[in-house]
Amino acid sequence: MAYLNVQRAALRLGVAPHTVRRWTASGLLPCTRTAGGHRRIREEDVAALAQQIGGSTHLEARRAREREVETLLETSLALVGRLELPDLLREIAERLTRLMECDFCAISTYDAAAQSISTLADFDAGGRRLPDIAQYPLSRFPLTRRVLEEQTPAVVNAGDPAADPHELRELVREGDKSLLLVPLVFRGESIGLVELMDHRRERRYSRQELRICTGVAGQAAVALHNAQLFSRERSATREIDRLCAQLDGVDAVLVGLGVAQEAVALLYAAARGACELLGATSCVVAAEGISAGHAAHSASPAGVDDALRLETVPGAELLTVHSAGGAKVGMTLSLPRPSRPGEGHVLRLLAAATAAQLRRLDSSSGARSRSPLR
Repeated sequence: MAYLNVQRAALRLGVAPHTVRRWTASGLLPCTRTAGGHRRIREEDVAALAQQIGGSTHLEARRAREREVETLLETSLALVGRLELPDLLREIAERLTRLMECDFCAISTYDAAAQSISTLADFDAGGRRLPDIAQYPLSRFPLTRRVLEEQTPAVVNAGDPAADPHELRELVREGDKSLLLVPLVFRGESIGLVELMDHRRERRYSRQELRICTGVAGQAAVALHNAQLFSRERSATREIDRLCAQLDGVDAVLVGLGVAQEAVALLYAAARGACELLGATSCVVAAEGISAGHAAHSASPAGVDDALRLETVPGAELLTVHSAGGAKVGMTLSLPRPSRPGEGHVLRLLAAATAAQLRRLDSSSGARSRSPLR
């Protein structure tokens, strides 16, 4: 006659160990005790009780549900600490490809206003990152749009004649047999998409598999949202630090403006200081009919045409500001990149300081002209 301890009996019955202890104490489940006082329950009694409370189907359902909970808990713990986006994407892909026994996993973000999908990363089952597809419009893929709008998973199989022809064409082109589309939903809104591809076989996912996959995708959506927030906050912090460093450098430029004794020298000092402060390729400063320029590759004053020549760099930008008040000073900066937040304000500050120094030079010149000959 076989006997089970409390833990094994609980596992067979699909309940917690303390429930088994309560049942033995009430007499519902007969038991004996060892010399040390531990409960021992006959296997036949456990089987009989299992039949009474729902049979093997009930127990299997309970065990399946417990496996779902364990999977979701394990996934949640794995994703919650990943704030670096590349690490998080790899973790999501590895877990989903392993869980769903697929070969590839693509993770994308969804722009509802533009009705487009942007791929963040595409991984194979070994965690190797594949080349990304930058962006594609949802107008070409009505099934994907429906998945995102209705927030319901969908499956496409290569041998299904009723499958979405747009998705089917991509599936055949990539040599895959099956595609599972799962929305990433955060606070009731679709923010992205997970695509799981099987390269070897067509798939018929069970209701439980889809439920688990949707649950993992929900946790992935929360983690993805947090990682994107963290990335934006860190980027904003870097921008603030950069702007503070530029403002700290304004003092040195102002010193250079203060020692200039003539207008052209003053404008050149302003142009050079702006280039050094903001990392520009060139700068032109103009005021009251005069101008001066500086090019970063030249140690001497540059001609206006040379200084204004915009470098042929993708994303290069011209940034122009004017001072307010009396003496009008205009500054045009040639950047090898798009301008950053706050840089226009720094340049406007330099323009205002240059205008103030011009007024000082004008005042000094007028005072000298009025002085009596000695």
